[in-house]
Parts: sequence; structure tokens; C-alpha cells
Amino acid sequence: MSAIEVEKPREIVVFDFDGTITTKDTFALFLRYYAGFTKWLFNILRLLPIFALYGLRIIDRNRVKSHVIQRFFSGAPVEDLNLQAEKFAQDVIPTLIRPGAKAALEAKKEHSESLYICSASIAPYLRAWGKAENIHNILATELEQENGIYTGRIKGWNIWGEGKVRRILAEFAPHTVKIAEAYGDSRGDKEMLHAAEVSYWRPFRLNAHQ
Repeated sequence: MSAIEVEKPREIVVFDFDGTITTKDTFALFLRYYAGFTKWLFNILRLLPIFALYGLRIIDRNRVKSHVIQRFFSGAPVEDLNLQAEKFAQDVIPTLIRPGAKAALEAKKEHSESLYICSASIAPYLRAWGKAENIHNILATELEQENGIYTGRIKGWNIWGEGKVRRILAEFAPHTVKIAEAYGDSRGDKEMLHAAEVSYWRPFRLNAHQ
């Protein structure tokens, strides 16, 4: 009787995006870029009670994210939002990339099929940036759409904390995957970093406190 072959897991390298690759939170910047200052300010004011509930620890950040997406993107035409996302990826994101992160990504592109970005930021602008950078494995928070309109709901789950590991595993299911390296900078990356064979904490900063 021949021995049963054990499937070899796929090995990947995973980078967080905001704060790890970039110097700022791109989701917050995109909200203002997309809405314009006046509408952005109006929406933020309407969301203040939600932020207060989060500050009091009555709701978690996933609930906050859901409310923000509902407020800003409900009823948005997919074509219009995606066009703004492409412009944001072209005009804004390149100014935020850390030089060390850019160098690391360039080095990993030699094995581009194993290079992944896993981020709580929304998929439309991250995919546009990834396409321009020849990074095609983007695992990000997806926006639900129906009949060419964004519903204002998250499709799946917010890719933060445990959600990052869940999303990675779901991408490869029913096959197995091994996170050979993971790069992160915040509490939202903790589970992903712990799941990796080798993890890097804030590797592209002058010091770990930046």
C-alpha cells in the first residue's frame, strides 16, 4: 500500500497596508477625497454618536466601520466610486509609501504569486493601487454591490484582527496555506503576525515607536 500523500501548504508573504506600507491611514483620507470637504464634514458630524459609543466601548470597531461605510457609500454608483478610487490610488497613495516598504515589495515581486496585501482598507482603491504596482493578490474589506450600486454594507467581514486570518484561510480553502512572513504595525495585525512563521513589527520605520 502506498503512503498517503500529505498536501504541501502554499507559502505566502503578507503585508498589512495602512501604517505598515504607508505613513497614514488611507481609508480616512479616501473618505474625504471621495466625499469632498463639505459632505465629509456633514457625514462625520452625523457619525459622532457612533464614535462616542465606540469610545465608551459599547460597540466595537467593526460596528463603527459598518456605520461609516453605510453613511459614505450607500447608494453610490459602482462606476463612480471606482473611478474616484483609481484617481486616489494614482494621485494620493504614491505620496504615502514608505521607502523601506517600497524596496521590500519590489524584492518580493520576484515571486509575485506568493505576495499578498491583507488590509482593513476597502478593496476599490487598494486593487487599483495594486494593479499599478503589479501586486494582484489583494485581500481587503469588500463593499457589497447590487445592480451597479454599492449598498453601504460590507461583503463578508472587516479585514482586521481575526478577520485577517479568516480572510487568508478563506482565500485558499479547502487547501492549506502557510504564512511564511507577515508585516504589520498595529493591534489589527496581531493575529496575522502570530500566525506567521516569521513576523515583522513596524519594520519600515526609523524606530518601532513611529
